[in-house]
Amino acid sequence: MSTGEIDQLVTEHQAGSAIADEMRKGFMVPGVRNAFRDMLWTLCPTTCLSRWVDRRLRLGENFWLFVLGVNNSGTTALAKILESHPSVRTLPAEGHFLTKALPRGIQYGVTRSFSLRCDVFRWTEESPSGPALRARYDWSWYYPDRPGILLEKSPPNTLRARWLQQNFEPSRFIAIVRHPYAVCEGTRRRIGRTIEHAAEHWRRANEYLFNDIPHLRHSLWFRYEDLCARPEEHLVKLASFLELSQPFDTRVLASLDSPNIDNTQSPLRNFNSRSIGRLSHDDISAINGIAGALMERLGYECL
Repeated sequence: MSTGEIDQLVTEHQAGSAIADEMRKGFMVPGVRNAFRDMLWTLCPTTCLSRWVDRRLRLGENFWLFVLGVNNSGTTALAKILESHPSVRTLPAEGHFLTKALPRGIQYGVTRSFSLRCDVFRWTEESPSGPALRARYDWSWYYPDRPGILLEKSPPNTLRARWLQQNFEPSRFIAIVRHPYAVCEGTRRRIGRTIEHAAEHWRRANEYLFNDIPHLRHSLWFRYEDLCARPEEHLVKLASFLELSQPFDTRVLASLDSPNIDNTQSPLRNFNSRSIGRLSHDDISAINGIAGALMERLGYECL
């Protein structure tokens, strides 16, 4: 099957999907799009699919942009800022939820703490490359069909940046890190894990991240606290790093639709003090004992 034949099939299916969507509203027809996508994956030669995906994503004129950082570190706010730019395309959800190629924490009992299963989530240049084409293929059905940077934000990417660089070319990486006191409090509040569990996840994930950054050809990292303190300055840094022809609109900072401690929409602001206020003396001591050395390396003060 040629790429032209794949295009024809997809065009016909998308016309049929509009009908299926209407039917789904009344009759709950399940999985029409996904079933068709899986059928194409099974029937089409890998080489044809690869060329079709590259053409569909317009990879000759754009690059991949991966956001790195553990949950509760400001990755969603950062992604919202990035996707506000007209030169950036994004997915409707975190990429690992939209493909069969990548593992999900819930499958392994480590929701929001993927670094505790490095045997599953830690991928480097030596890891199999097969899942990359399937991920690109699955995501190609969701990205807008127009030119633009391909943004993807899935927290487990923090452990597989080197694998992504190897298999998603060309690519760039933006990492964000946040004080572990706030991250650990948020992890415990959201999923009910112990503070020790949360601190171990923060330490392991960020150790891998900062050990990998020297291996990345195009990367930028900063702290959540600095972004909140000087957001306009960071918008300029982001635009420069991405080589954008026009700056970010600063109005995006006024209302970010991302989770915070109040579960409300709000301007970009530092919620650390609220989170840290919920920690006991024993909580802080536990975090210091597990993550203290890395905290100091990243410029955070131990209470």
